Order: sequence, then structure tokens, then C-alpha cells
Amino acid sequence: MKDIKCPLCGGKPEYILEEGDGHCEYAGCPKCGLYATPSWGDWNCNPNEENTWQRWRDLVSKFPPIMRLNQGDNVLVWLSDDIHTVLGTDLALGKIHLQDVYGDADSYYPTGIKKWPWELERKGGVEQ
Repeated sequence: MKDIKCPLCGGKPEYILEEGDGHCEYAGCPKCGLYATPSWGDWNCNPNEENTWQRWRDLVSKFPPIMRLNQGDNVLVWLSDDIHTVLGTDLALGKIHLQDVYGDADSYYPTGIKKWPWELERKGGVEQ
């Protein structure tokens, strides 16, 4: 999954391969400058894009879940079987603004989230 957005600015990450006497490959956000640890190799080494994306996923997974949410993501809240859509987050107050399938909006703390977007994702789409 290469579309994990930047937890700092919501930008789209990109894979970069720099070649010269050797090569350097890294993945990260060009918008704000957050990058995963690069890998360095000599000219005999083949670049490995999948390992580079895995380093990006590992870096992003260290951020709190509220920082990994983006507008339009779907979550499941406790005591409800309905999917809620993220309208926005207030990091200062630690609240997530959600809208349910009926159009009602409400704010929740992260402890009120039963399943995050990355827990809902399955092959073939969102868990039903």
C-alpha cells in the first residue's frame, strides 16, 4: 500500500531513487520533508522499492492513530455498527469529528474508535 498519506501534512508520499556511484532510495513526503530512513547501496546492488515502502509504513505506524486519519477516511465507533466518515481532526483537543451514514455529525475521542481505517481495509474493499 503506497498511498499511506503523510501524518504531518496529509501529503502524498513518493519513492525516490538517486543513482550515481551507488544508489540511495527513500520514500517520504516532498510537501513537508518527512522521509523514512534511506537505504544506500553500491552500484552492484539492485534497488528494492518494496523494502523502501515498508520503511515508510513502519515510520508512519509510530504516529498516534489520530494523526494518521485523513478527511474522508472511514472508522467504526464503539456501540454502533455503522461506518462513520472523518470530517476532520482537532489535534489540540484530541477529538475526531465524524459523520454517520444518516448525516449526523459528532465528535469522538480516540478511545471511542473501535476500528481505524487500516483495520477496516481488506482485499476487495472495506469490511462490510
